[in-house]
Amino acid sequence: MSKETLYPHVPKGREPLYPHQAKSQFLPQTDAGLVPPRYSHLVDWLDKPPPNPTLLSATEVIEGERKVEVLLKKLESGVETIHQSENFRLFLTTMSKFRDYSFGNQILIMLQKPDATRVGGFVTWKDLGRWVKRGETGIAILAPVLPPRPTCPKCGAKIPKGAGFCPECGAGVEIEPEVMEPRYFIAVHVFDIAQTEGKPLPEFDVPVLTGEANEELFAKNMALMQRKGVTVSFEPQPHLDPKIKGQYRPNEIWVRPEEPPAQQHKTLLHETAHHYSASVFRIPRADAETIAESAAYVVGAHYGFDTGVRSFPYVALWAQDKKVLKENLQMIRQVSTRMLEELEK
Repeated sequence: MSKETLYPHVPKGREPLYPHQAKSQFLPQTDAGLVPPRYSHLVDWLDKPPPNPTLLSATEVIEGERKVEVLLKKLESGVETIHQSENFRLFLTTMSKFRDYSFGNQILIMLQKPDATRVGGFVTWKDLGRWVKRGETGIAILAPVLPPRPTCPKCGAKIPKGAGFCPECGAGVEIEPEVMEPRYFIAVHVFDIAQTEGKPLPEFDVPVLTGEANEELFAKNMALMQRKGVTVSFEPQPHLDPKIKGQYRPNEIWVRPEEPPAQQHKTLLHETAHHYSASVFRIPRADAETIAESAAYVVGAHYGFDTGVRSFPYVALWAQDKKVLKENLQMIRQVSTRMLEELEK
């Protein structure tokens, strides 16, 4: 199954993180190599990260308010509470030290160390209170060596990309369009967390739902997917990471059968929300996951199905930038409303 057409639901903080680009001033320029013409089609794979395509009992409704609006307010409040927790802030501070790798470097890491989960350079691990174990061999990746930024002719300050004036002295500047080719790359080495020892990294868990499913809602959901021509499978997939609870691709949903009934049901709602999300495979992953989990929460809560224990931290991880949730509220409203309407037919 292709990465572009699949949304494996692994808590974001536990996905493989690929920090890789060292600052150019620390790279020995003499070791850099011009990309041979036969490899020019791979440049974009190495130059930027890959595109990211993505609980509660019944709630009383205040007179004059729509129930969906009440649930969305509760969702925002629950996510905000998690964002403000000390443990979550510590987790985000640590994860901010890891940067996403380009698609090409992800392949290089996979080929050299398929079980890598969190990868960083020697200095990154040292900053986190961990040290590379003696005798460990680094994972070789390619880091771009970019041309130096243009400087202000008056004060010598570096000019940000696309700027028409100096950020220091305010002088107007004229910068010729940057020529992106040729590009140079240098081999650098990073290490997986398993190759290090020292202070443990903070964890932030997204708990699995336990208990029974809402049988009425579950039956309605299954019937809806059948009417829409969407195949729902509960077949075991032992080759997939156990953290992956479900997957969605056009007209096909898979739910991990080993999970408790409540978790299976919540996952089905989540994948159903992906089905009803517009341009689900063309929007950033954070947006897609935030929309799907939020809509699953709203629909479940409407029927008195408590999924907040998982949905709130799940959304908090994907919507670490608070504007992600706020900017997607309209889409969440549309998806959850449409799902509720379709479930009642």
